[in-house]
Amino acid sequence: MRIFVALLFLGVANAAPQGFPPCRMLFQMYDMSPNLNETIAHAIHSMTVQGLRLFNPKATVANGIPTVNHNLQSVEKVLPYAPDDPISHDFASSAMNILDKILSNIGQPNDGLGPNWSSVERIAHNFHMWDLWLRTRVVYNEITLAPPRDELCSCLLDTAGNGILMAVQWVADHYKSGTPITLLNRPIPKLTDATTWAVWKDRLLHYYTERALKDAATYLYCATKDF
Repeated sequence: MRIFVALLFLGVANAAPQGFPPCRMLFQMYDMSPNLNETIAHAIHSMTVQGLRLFNPKATVANGIPTVNHNLQSVEKVLPYAPDDPISHDFASSAMNILDKILSNIGQPNDGLGPNWSSVERIAHNFHMWDLWLRTRVVYNEITLAPPRDELCSCLLDTAGNGILMAVQWVADHYKSGTPITLLNRPIPKLTDATTWAVWKDRLLHYYTERALKDAATYLYCATKDF
């Protein structure tokens, strides 16, 4: 994780448009995390058009948000957009329809996670992401009342320069060998019982802090405001 933070500060110091404060200064002005590339990458790495529509109903695949390619066998490990990934409406509740989506794709090469995740781990990951997006939307709605400057959005959307793209690539690379539920690069046990769930829960809640949610919400505001 230290390498991400170092690259972030090296990459964004002069990334703002000419005449505007450097990105590092803008991030500090808006009280964003020093590891915002990590917090944002976690929030968006498995984003879909359906997830984006929580923030802007007009979202399409023309969204410019880097995500891990659902087809992990592809040479292109990271897509330059969040894909369209429809959820069925066979059941009455959204929760059951999401569960149907997860279980119907187990064993498929384009399930977005790869062979290292058990069924219960896939369910935990997918429901966590939807839960995180819903929680982020609360902060997003607050941000719309006092939107950030366009210069900040320019800095955040420069994902190649600010380390976000590299962090998403890190997730994609680590899907080959494990279950990277965070970008903390810490060992994670297989999810088999209440004890191991306690570890997973603690790691997942790392991204529910006020600052982490603000990072993700601000990025998603900037990324979706012009759809």
